[in-house]
Amino acid sequence: MLKYTNTKKILKELLKKLIYKINPNSKEVYITPKGARWGNLLYFFLRAYQYDQQGKNLRIVHTSHMIELLRHFPSLKKYIIGVNEIKFYHKKDNSNKFYQEFGIDFTQDDILNFIKEHLLTQQVISQYQLSEPANEDLTINIRRGDFYEKNNASIYGYDQIGFIKHVFKNHYPAKKWNRITVISDNLKWCKENFKFLSEFCQELYFPEFKDNQVILGFLGIANSKNLILSNSTFSFWGAYLSNYLYDSYENTICPIFGSRRIENTDLYQYNPRWNMITDFDFN
Repeated sequence: MLKYTNTKKILKELLKKLIYKINPNSKEVYITPKGARWGNLLYFFLRAYQYDQQGKNLRIVHTSHMIELLRHFPSLKKYIIGVNEIKFYHKKDNSNKFYQEFGIDFTQDDILNFIKEHLLTQQVISQYQLSEPANEDLTINIRRGDFYEKNNASIYGYDQIGFIKHVFKNHYPAKKWNRITVISDNLKWCKENFKFLSEFCQELYFPEFKDNQVILGFLGIANSKNLILSNSTFSFWGAYLSNYLYDSYENTICPIFGSRRIENTDLYQYNPRWNMITDFDFN
């Protein structure tokens, strides 16, 4: 029985190699990590787009976390594959690698072309009525949620209040904004802790998106010329879109801190043209 099983495996591998030889563009399949959500998923779709531009064929395994993303950006559906559609001869990437290193896994041009083709289409721009924001408005994205639940704070957390105060003191001295908008997945916490921002603007705004909260928050970041980000892939993608729309690279402020999962805690998703904050103590 063991001999039969081994023979079957060998034949399967030989058949797989034969299929690749006959059709080198046969599908590759990325096994999507179950916990991956909006921001992380967009990097996988970007990778599939890159393959497509090279005449290769990569498909991303569908998960329930993709449903809302695909609803708003339906052209991404071309890159997905259902679990039941995976064949034994498909080359599978189950490395759990997230392919997010700027300049290594993708280039600025890759991102801009992907955004143009799949994210900021004319349909999306007209549907959500994106109009050019004022130069004297600032948007701050504060990531709370699961980053500050249970033990995650010790991995992803930093003093967000202190960080924002540091940015205003050292990078926006004497700057008076027309409006500061705070976008967050925990507005209650933000309203309690960022009242001091009213000193730096004529209007302090905490938008409550009752319907379509995720997409409206995402596009709220994107439709801004001046940004302060969090250490969140959702935040980064909002900034990529803003950079595409308004060439806002130098006006994008981002903490250098990423997470404590790795020895070097620095982010690797950031565009080198961003204004990275390295002079704050994130510990």
